[in-house]
Amino acid sequence: MNKIYTVIRKEYLERVRSKSFVIATLLGPAIMSLFILMPMLLSDTGKDEERIVGVVDPSGIWMQPLLEMVDQQQFGNIKLRSIGESIPGAKDRVTRMKEMILDDELHSGILIADDFFDSRTVTFYNQSVSSGMVRDEVLRPAMRQILREARFRSADVPDTLFAYLVALPSWSSIVLTDEGEQVQDESVSFGMAIVLIMIIYIMVIMYGNHTLTAVIEEKSTRMVEVLLASMSPEDLMLGKILGIGLAGLTQFGIWTGAFYVLSQRGIEMGGFSLDISFLTPMVLISFIGFFVLGFFLYATMYAGIGAMCNTVQDSQQFHTTLAMGLVIPMMMLTMILRAPDSTLSVVLSLVPLFSPILMFMRVSVSTPPLWQVGLSWALMIVSIWFSARAAGKLFRLGILMHGAAPTWASLIKAIKA
Repeated sequence: MNKIYTVIRKEYLERVRSKSFVIATLLGPAIMSLFILMPMLLSDTGKDEERIVGVVDPSGIWMQPLLEMVDQQQFGNIKLRSIGESIPGAKDRVTRMKEMILDDELHSGILIADDFFDSRTVTFYNQSVSSGMVRDEVLRPAMRQILREARFRSADVPDTLFAYLVALPSWSSIVLTDEGEQVQDESVSFGMAIVLIMIIYIMVIMYGNHTLTAVIEEKSTRMVEVLLASMSPEDLMLGKILGIGLAGLTQFGIWTGAFYVLSQRGIEMGGFSLDISFLTPMVLISFIGFFVLGFFLYATMYAGIGAMCNTVQDSQQFHTTLAMGLVIPMMMLTMILRAPDSTLSVVLSLVPLFSPILMFMRVSVSTPPLWQVGLSWALMIVSIWFSARAAGKLFRLGILMHGAAPTWASLIKAIKA
């Protein structure tokens, strides 16, 4: 036991004292936050840039209402310009507008049909697909509202009745829990869930890869031969996994403390705020459980693969394949969010390699039955036991092997031996 403790202490101190650990601890949350906040911040960029939209209105009755509607919607970066009022023909006015768009005098342009009241036809001219955002977010809803109001006026509908008919419902969301009712901000809850999932994803891959490289480095320097003279391969592998895992938990503890302090100060950025109330006991326990079990599951597999490889380059084919166990569920998050309790979501979230991401997502958005969470943990523990046995065998067989780069076939053959 003392020998295992020595390996654990060596691996732990070697990592927490390194500059890379300090840098990752300080910059890790900022980098992960960029995955969440950058799309929000980028969506706001360009809003101060003026975009001029040309309007050809042959009937002459829609331009003014459209101007008022765009101003009312407070799209300050969108300016409308009537094109060719002195040009008699609509075709010539459209030709002039096209020329201005191609010369970058206009961002885009629209032609409002002369019989728009009946045909509802509007033609949009642009140079790129990105201009469609101006059409869909500004022009389309504005023209829809203008047409609706014109038809109500044509039918002599009183303004009070019109306001009554177009009034929109006001929504609020309340989560029902055993403790009672709680008002919920879905955007904050979803954002917090994604942040925690990203922590699991990045840290499991990062520290799993640390386990793999640690085994390969000691094997390549022949240091492992000295270590195996005084302890068994299984004890050496266990010590490495536990030491690296404790370093990961230390980093996680630092991030959790910083997260708690920032949430108490009401930090907000890009419309996203840190909300500690999201971390209910169920969410917090599930997060720690899936992080720990996910790490041990992947770390044991990475350790076994590292024992069979001579260089980091030899391990890339295996590393990529194992990483897909976390990448694939990240691609399924939208499906889980839409139907967290569907049969497919339940089955996929019980797959041990997928559980750290998918089951935790279900816990974050819908709180699945406890037996499903417990079953996923049990399946992961069983998988860890089998992968540890396989890794131990690979460790015994491969730790002193040198020569040709291993393949999947040789890996499977070694496990069966």
